[in-house]
This record gives sequence, structure tokens and C-alpha cells, in this order.
Amino acid sequence: MPRGWIETLLSQNSSVAGVITAGGKASRMGGEDKGRLRVGGQAILSRVINTLRPQVSTLLLNANGDGARFADLDLDIKPDDPRGAGPLAGLLAGLEWAAQIGCPWLLSVPTDTPFLPADLRIRLAVGLREPTGAAIARSAGRNHPVIGLWSTALAGSLRRFLIDQGELRATRWAQYCGAAIVDWPDDPVDPFFNVNTPDDRMKAEHLASLSIRRAGAVVLPAGRDAYRLLHGFVTEARRRGLPIGGLLQQGGKSIGTPPAEVMMLALDTGQSFPIMQRLGRHASCAADTQQIALASVALRRAIEQRREPILVNKFGALEAEGGGLIDEMLNGMAEGLPLLTTVSTERLAAWLACCGGLCELLPADPDALWSWWERQSPQSA
Repeated sequence: MPRGWIETLLSQNSSVAGVITAGGKASRMGGEDKGRLRVGGQAILSRVINTLRPQVSTLLLNANGDGARFADLDLDIKPDDPRGAGPLAGLLAGLEWAAQIGCPWLLSVPTDTPFLPADLRIRLAVGLREPTGAAIARSAGRNHPVIGLWSTALAGSLRRFLIDQGELRATRWAQYCGAAIVDWPDDPVDPFFNVNTPDDRMKAEHLASLSIRRAGAVVLPAGRDAYRLLHGFVTEARRRGLPIGGLLQQGGKSIGTPPAEVMMLALDTGQSFPIMQRLGRHASCAADTQQIALASVALRRAIEQRREPILVNKFGALEAEGGGLIDEMLNGMAEGLPLLTTVSTERLAAWLACCGGLCELLPADPDALWSWWERQSPQSA
């Protein structure tokens, strides 16, 4: 189970700074700053900034040469030290800057990746093994050692590795510092696809035209309830006139709700289903599979009516074992409907395995839920 320091990273970004490294010469693109190339009608660098900014508390651009060429971005700019030492020099500049401003963590990305995931920070945080460690991204069987979440306590070690040992390879640094590796699916779009050549740019234009919708999964520390968060989302969705459907659970065994008060509510009819039953002399309790089966009818109805979004909280013990509402949840996702659920840190690995990683992990924050919806809504799809 993730410990408290990871749960802090999951719930807030105040402890995480971000750096975008733009130190390359872009020789294969005629020397032009790759981040200034346009994909999907927007500069790649602007796409990177827009994706990264909500995930961090402050953002730095690492760039060599005349920093004035990036003045329009309203970002702090810091060159490599030492210069000409490749991407690790940019990472070192970011780590030392983040440590100086009091951020214990740094999220690093390059400037030529137009499809970065909106849950980069939270998914890398889940992969961390220790409070002074690091985690890097992997997709399509390939590690991306400059896309990572790093403890700023590693700054001194990286400086020695880079300057004293003269090692410039980012892959060797990731191995040296014991960085954990976090996998992302690469279908239909590799989130870490990078634009290095004119052919890459043409491919990126095609990928940018695809309409992709992903389930949202609110990550909760063990024993935390999301009813208030999701009830607020439902209330606001109705106020906005959204045809929201599905099921909203009130209470739960893990948070100590009396079994008789654990209910699942159908959002379209208001019907309640008591989904816990008492068993035995000592009043132990277990899920009432018959009531859950009855509740599943409301979920199937929401899918048939193509309600958007569809709410199903939560991905619980039954779903992790292949039962409960998992068939309906996966069916809704297969139909291309935006599904919103919750998952505890204890069951996060099971959820990612179940959905093949094709989801967006979300912090338990109302703004994060609405940002997710805006990315899934028909107007933006």
C-alpha cells in the first residue's frame, strides 16, 4: 500500500515543481526550436505547458542560447550547467532550481512531446518506491528517462554523476539512481511520442486528429470516502444539463458505515439498493450480490441510453476479482462512453490491469473532475 508521502503526492501538487527541457539543437528539423512546431493547430511547447501546468505548482523552461526567444511564454528560464552535457544537464538545472525554491519533487518532460498524459504526475507518483527516489515513464517497451518524477534530494548525486564521473547518458542515470519504471499503453496514441523529424511531425498531425475518450478514476487513500465529491459532481452536472447516468454509492464497509446504510443509488430513477448484508451471529457483513445485480440494471440502462458521463463508484473488491459491476463498467468503456469511478490505492494495480491502463487517474478534487470531463465531452472530442 502506498505510504503517506505518496498519498500527499496523489492529492496535491504544491510539493511538485515542473521543468520542460528544451536544450537540443533540433538539427533534424533545420535548427528550429522543436517546441515551436505546430501540431493540431498549436505549438508543441504550448501543448506541453497546458498539460503540465495543472500538475505542478510552478514551471521552469530549461533552454540554452538566447532566452529572450521564449519571452512570450511567461516562464522562468534557466540554461544548462554545464552546457552541452545533454538532457541530464537540463534535469540537473531543474532539480537544483526546485530544491532552491523549496519543492521536494520535480516533474521533468522534454519539449517535443505533444501528447503528454494529463495524469503524468499522479501515475508516476504511484510508481515511486521510496520518499527520496524517482520514477520514469515507459511505453511501447521503451523507457523514457527524461520523463520522470524525481526527489530533489537526488540533485547532488546527479551533479557528481554528470560532472565527476563524466556520464552523460540519461538511461544510465535512471539505472544508477534506481528509478522505478511506470508503464503507459501506447494504443491508440503513444503519450510519449516525440517529434524529431518532418515525418514525425506528419504522423503527429494524424494522431492529433483522433478522437480519444478515457475513463476517469479518482485515486483514494485506503479508507477514504468519495461520496461528497461525487455527489457534488452529480449535482453540478445536473445543473449544467448533462445527461449523467449510472450509480452513486453512499457509505461503505471500509469507512465503517453500518451495513444497512450502505446504499447504491440509480441516478435516473432515484431507486436505492442496499448492497450490504449481515451474516452470522457476530453481525459480520458482506456484499449483497443480489442487490448489486439489481443495481447493475440501472448501469446497463445508462449505457443503452448513452448517458454522458456515466458514474460508477466504485471499483471495489468484487470488481477487482472480476465480479460486481466490472462487466458493465468495461462495456461502457468499450462503447466509448466517458466513465467516472473511484479506486483505492490498495486496488489501483488491479484497476490498471483490468482496464489495460486506458484511463486517466485523478486526484480527489472537484476541479480535476471537471477538467477530465472537458477532455471527454462531445464538444472537445
